[in-house]
Amino acid sequence: MTRIEKGLAVVAFVLWSAMLVAVGYAGHMLLAPAEARTVYVQSGSALPLLDEAWGHVRAHFIGTVPSNTLRDYGAIRGALATLNDPYTTFIEPQPRAIERDHMRGQFGGIGVSFRQNERGEFVLTPAPDGPAAKAGVREGDVLFSVDGYVLPPAADFEVMARVRGPVGTPVTIEVLRGPDRQRLRFTIVRQLIEIHTVTWRTITSTVGTHPFVVGYLKISSFTDRTGAEVQRAVAHLMEAGAQAYMIDLRDNGGGALSAAIEATSAFLKDGVVAFEIRRSQPNIEHRVRSMSVRVGEDQPIAVLVNANTASAAEVMAAALRDHQRAQLVGEKTFGKGSVQLIFELSDGSAVRVTAAKWLTPARHALDGAGLVPDVEVKGSPAEQEARAMEILRSAAAKHMSMR
Repeated sequence: MTRIEKGLAVVAFVLWSAMLVAVGYAGHMLLAPAEARTVYVQSGSALPLLDEAWGHVRAHFIGTVPSNTLRDYGAIRGALATLNDPYTTFIEPQPRAIERDHMRGQFGGIGVSFRQNERGEFVLTPAPDGPAAKAGVREGDVLFSVDGYVLPPAADFEVMARVRGPVGTPVTIEVLRGPDRQRLRFTIVRQLIEIHTVTWRTITSTVGTHPFVVGYLKISSFTDRTGAEVQRAVAHLMEAGAQAYMIDLRDNGGGALSAAIEATSAFLKDGVVAFEIRRSQPNIEHRVRSMSVRVGEDQPIAVLVNANTASAAEVMAAALRDHQRAQLVGEKTFGKGSVQLIFELSDGSAVRVTAAKWLTPARHALDGAGLVPDVEVKGSPAEQEARAMEILRSAAAKHMSMR
């Protein structure tokens, strides 16, 4: 190549490079307003698309970017939402720990309950003779801090998680008392707090000229302790001479199926309490269990229900009615007939998955249907109880006349 040809080649290269730079600059000016750029996020995780999207968030979001843990929680909730099942849910560690305590029926605590006032503050009610009451905490005290941590409003699960802890460990709380908001500090040693789900009493009436004693049991939920508590309640009521039973399941949102089966077994001699249908097992039978204390078959039973009677409580009510052992009195029940399995995750959170449906002993579906009471009473709780008493007296009178 001659010297002239080499010179022309260099000039051509320079011009070509300049043209590329100009085109690139012009292209950038056209595309910049729309931010039409592709950024590739390298990821070795099992969720590359999520990481890719989150990479854009981290790079460009103008606000505070949540932690990867919170991102994962949100992703789990979003994935579960695609199932369109309100009972398949994700539970964060703090509420899961509290839920676990409730199902066990006991926890380490100081013996207080909480309610929130209009400011979002936590107003305390100490249990009589509980650790908090003995330390000097009073009804109406406002919880201000726990171990020096000042509580934000509306953090109910956080409050319970901080106040609870291992039995024998101390916790220091500060409360605000009275109109002048006097701040007081108490250091309280946590004790074993038991959650009782069954209360009972006798109701005395007459049938004709004969005294008539009804054993009343209120079951608030079904936990690991409920079966034993029902056994103890029935034993006391039998000793008190109960001739009939009123089982109050109003506002009982359910709980453990095994606990409902144990409670029901105190009132049935044998048979199926419920059928369970799973994807791979379409006909699981849950039968009456052997119990040390059982109500006589000739003693009438009335079961009080309302719109908040749900899940395991509906299982018990339906079983007693299907076996013709009880009449249901009150309002139509909620209609939750599904079974959730709870799977613990590595950080203490959990996922609750709908894995089965329940059917009554007569194979009636509960889910979405509920139970229509035999005697509908839409009045006050006292009116519902009075109507149940009438039913029990009538049944007792009929039984006495047949002797």
